[in-house]
Amino acid sequence: MCYNKKKTQGVAFVRLQIVKSKNAESFYVIKSLYVSKKNTTRVVEKLGTRAELEKKLNGADPILWAKKYIAELNRLEKEKKLDIVIKYSQNQIIEKDEKRLFNCGYLFLQKIYNELKLPIICKEIGKKYKYDFDMNSILSRLVYGRIIFPRSKNMMKSGR
Repeated sequence: MCYNKKKTQGVAFVRLQIVKSKNAESFYVIKSLYVSKKNTTRVVEKLGTRAELEKKLNGADPILWAKKYIAELNRLEKEKKLDIVIKYSQNQIIEKDEKRLFNCGYLFLQKIYNELKLPIICKEIGKKYKYDFDMNSILSRLVYGRIIFPRSKNMMKSGR
């Protein structure tokens, strides 16, 4: 049983799914996605069983509460203010050579660097003096490195 089936201008909204088994009714927040030319659904959050929710809500109707909760999630997602929680398992083994850490602290500096038109200046100097190397690449990395890692030049050389 699914509630709140909405799709507006290609934006996927979350909806409520109630899965009934012989022992319990479980409530899930699911989202429809289009992956590899196929429609699929992903569980965003497990809300709990009907009994757990009735106990948590002091006897209030879990379906009404879940509909309100999902409406709030959809509103937050529409405003792009939804908190994203990523869960990691300590028991799960990380595959060899899988990259898990990404350095992106330089991205805001890159915008300022480009607004100052330093790449254009480097290109003009390179043409004028016929350099064989990419002066822009070297200068940008030196600038980013000095701002992100503000150590003295001697410390940067030694790697301490």
